[in-house]
Amino acid sequence: MKQEAVSKLARRARLARRIAGAGGREAVVLGLWAAASMCWPNLVGAAWAAGRPPALLRSCSIEPADLEPLLPKPSSASPGRAGPEDTEDDDADDDADDEEDPPPSGFVSPGLGACMAVSGTVNAGLQRDGFRGNAVARATGLVPRSATSFPLSTTFRIESGQSLANGHYLATAFEFSMDTNSGGGTDVTIGEASITLGAFSAGLASSRFDFWTGDEFALIGRIPSRTVALIGYERPLTEELSLSLSAEDVSVDRRIPLPTVGQRIPDGVARLVYEGEALTLHGAVALREVPRIGASSLTGRAAIIGATWEGSVLDRSFTLSGQIAGAVDAPAYVGSLLDRRTALPFLTGDQTTRGWSGVVSIGWDWSDEWSSNAYISRYSLTLPRVGDIGGQVRIDRTSANVIWKPVEGLRLGLEGSLAWQRLDIVGSARAAALSGTQSTAQIFIERVF
Repeated sequence: MKQEAVSKLARRARLARRIAGAGGREAVVLGLWAAASMCWPNLVGAAWAAGRPPALLRSCSIEPADLEPLLPKPSSASPGRAGPEDTEDDDADDDADDEEDPPPSGFVSPGLGACMAVSGTVNAGLQRDGFRGNAVARATGLVPRSATSFPLSTTFRIESGQSLANGHYLATAFEFSMDTNSGGGTDVTIGEASITLGAFSAGLASSRFDFWTGDEFALIGRIPSRTVALIGYERPLTEELSLSLSAEDVSVDRRIPLPTVGQRIPDGVARLVYEGEALTLHGAVALREVPRIGASSLTGRAAIIGATWEGSVLDRSFTLSGQIAGAVDAPAYVGSLLDRRTALPFLTGDQTTRGWSGVVSIGWDWSDEWSSNAYISRYSLTLPRVGDIGGQVRIDRTSANVIWKPVEGLRLGLEGSLAWQRLDIVGSARAAALSGTQSTAQIFIERVF
């Protein structure tokens, strides 16, 4: 073995001298030959390993370890003995864990040591959109036409988790979606590309400010959530209360056309979340720098309060959820993605805004296979009159659906929605053309894998 190793080194040395003395095409050919000769054993080994059955793959679950609360609950029992209250709390925690959705399951690949999970969603449907413009909209001649479409959206997610030697938990996530657009093409959106180490996280992810997402509704669920670039810290204060602090940059999401030229600092977001057995409370505030051309920057601010209550009536479970948000010079923090996609393209950097939004939704399980969801919302955005610029946007929405889940991971549904829109922005005929009533009806099928 020693003589064979020496022989290999001698051959590679001679080949290196030939490359050094060669020129032009001969040098390129010899260099490629040298690279192939050195990489060939690794390539053969990798191919041999890939051809073998995955006997060493083990199943696992991505379940980060719970961080110790900053304000731990004092124990009334003596050391080494558990009191009756502690026993009851443990039983309640076990019951809650049984009712929650199981953590993502995956596999441990040999040589990696990390648990990896792959998941995704495919949603396809038949959708009919109708629009009835008011007198002002019809006068512009730009009223959208009714149309039938076949929306198709696919979401793909890869995540991993690993406990390190120092006790911290390292997690990564990458998610992207592909959606058909009105022109027949495909839009690719990165929904998440983040890394989490203990209480700290960084990368692309959903904003910590947002609460109600409307995932139960096909029309909203097809739109990827608002994505920001963030650096965040999240830590439980008690067993039920957690605190999150993050610096976020909204400019990475091109679907929200906000002016960010000249912005020097990211948005600051602080959030408190209470998670009880049946009640979840969410409160957050945000501050952002609003650059202006030829003038000093403004300070935008926003706040939100949201709640979700899960209960049962006549042995049938229901979920009641809602939120209300307000913002001054921070329009990206109010309204749903549908509302922001309608209103924000008409804003410029010199406009000050005042806005608020509210939504209430309910979900009801008729049986193990049948369920219904409904919501109502209002979005209001005011542009104070400054010179030739000003106006108001108001959008009221309501939607309901019926969903059938014959097997786990498969949903078929029928959904309808109405939106009453009024866009009154000075000097913008394109905005006035969207004033009227928009209706949407669709049937859809969704598969989760």
